[in-house]
Amino acid sequence: MPCRYSSDVSQYVLVRPPRAPCGNRRLFGFPIVKKELWNLGTIAFHQIQPDKTLPDNYSFLAMNSLSFLKVYLRLRLCSMARGKVVGDSRSIPSECVSSGEVLLLVLWRDTESEATCPTQSQVYSLEKKLRRSPGWWVEIPVRIYVHFESRSADTFGFQQF
Repeated sequence: MPCRYSSDVSQYVLVRPPRAPCGNRRLFGFPIVKKELWNLGTIAFHQIQPDKTLPDNYSFLAMNSLSFLKVYLRLRLCSMARGKVVGDSRSIPSECVSSGEVLLLVLWRDTESEATCPTQSQVYSLEKKLRRSPGWWVEIPVRIYVHFESRSADTFGFQQF
């Protein structure tokens, strides 16, 4: 992983890669599938609240896994994004790739300050659980699809005057 250490030996200072030719941000993180994230979220929930029972609600886990993981590992940044592969793709599990895009667990972005870099132990903990190394990715911006329909005013119950 391209990094150097700060004066606090446990803190990574990631070496920012050059900006992608398309101008998109670079992301540092792990390729992941949603089921892995939910498993990590379950582990984190039980570490954060050992005396509580995880609600038997799939939506609850899906909505809160990132938050549980962020609190448990004390991450400053923990989010999901889609990215393009930069370099060799052989180390990426095929289940993490869909339509040429990789689902990512993002720990840092090249637009963030160095103070938000993950620590060595935070990265190692995830490497151990996911059994893969983190890397740099080019962010694929979120696409929003909007569908417009043309309707006449009387369709909505309005009368024309």
